[in-house]
Amino acid sequence: MNIVVIGPFYPYRGGISDTNKELCESLIDNGHDVEIINFKLLYPKLLFPGKTQFQKKNINTNLKSHRILNTVNPFNWFGVLKRIKEIKPDLIISTYWTGLLSPSYSLINKFVSNKVKKIGIIHNVISHEKRPIEKYLLKLYLSKLDKYFTLSKNVLNQIQEISKENKGVKLFHPLPKKFGVKEDKIISKKTLHLNTEHEYILFFGLIREYKGLETLIKSMPKVLKLNPNLKLLIVGENYISMKKYKQLIKKLDISKSVIIKNTFIDDDKIKYWFSSSELVIIPYKKASQSGITSLSLQFEVPTVSSNIDGLNEVINDNITGYLFDMNFDELAAKINYALKSDKNNIVNNIIKLKKELTWDSFVTQILKNI
Repeated sequence: MNIVVIGPFYPYRGGISDTNKELCESLIDNGHDVEIINFKLLYPKLLFPGKTQFQKKNINTNLKSHRILNTVNPFNWFGVLKRIKEIKPDLIISTYWTGLLSPSYSLINKFVSNKVKKIGIIHNVISHEKRPIEKYLLKLYLSKLDKYFTLSKNVLNQIQEISKENKGVKLFHPLPKKFGVKEDKIISKKTLHLNTEHEYILFFGLIREYKGLETLIKSMPKVLKLNPNLKLLIVGENYISMKKYKQLIKKLDISKSVIIKNTFIDDDKIKYWFSSSELVIIPYKKASQSGITSLSLQFEVPTVSSNIDGLNEVINDNITGYLFDMNFDELAAKINYALKSDKNNIVNNIIKLKKELTWDSFVTQILKNI
């Protein structure tokens, strides 16, 4: 098939851009021709909370990417529509996670030939900031699709509460291939200039209010009481002020046991942070699904995750990881339990699970369901 994928791609950085790259590569590996409609402008500066939307490094890729779509310029959308018609696709796949995308995506899908199948891969339904107009924008987007796919049951349920469109299929979050595989623990620690005598637990990714970092910090005194040689790694760029977290760390007198790396981590360094760690902690207050869970599975590091929809679909307590109920005492108890447990069974179960969460399986299921 001739396939157009609409969504962020290099030079944009982040999980959805990475996911789109692997989606396109997997479609090509399955014998399809793929062209990408990438963004000329994704977020206006006023709407972007981070430091930059773009990769620092140049990346060589053979994928055909047209960086032409402007999310806030309706005149631009007709030019993009014309370019898509010139490609003559059999299938258009748009990747959706915010209402900002709905107007441009909806116009393009509406005016492309009815002979072209239009599907959506929906990462997130309502942004974490919960803007009132987003439900309307989601309905608009869905109305122009033939089928949509979600990466978790949680997102599918959210959509079905908002829209009566019966077009949804729940899939899964495929495990990323681009970041490599698990590395030796000692080598990883040395690469990151971490003390090899210490053990580490990891909080990784963009720091935002809903991710529950405060709960993790509050749990640490009880964790350190039983594990004085342990260090907490807080690794990722912050989308909110770090002041309250640093004040809490100081108040709890755990500064010597916390290492903060407040920056976006380059792709080639991600494996070392995970491979250095005994556990990955995901204390989110809410989640659609988590790319951090997928990274943890890829690098075969057990997670301690909040027992909430979107996370507990993949992580089964004491089978593929550990789940805790949303308070810091429970989190401390679960971290202590996980640290003293034999994690070999968990890792073996993760290795089995990885075989089910492949890109090849993901693409096969999409094409089977359109």
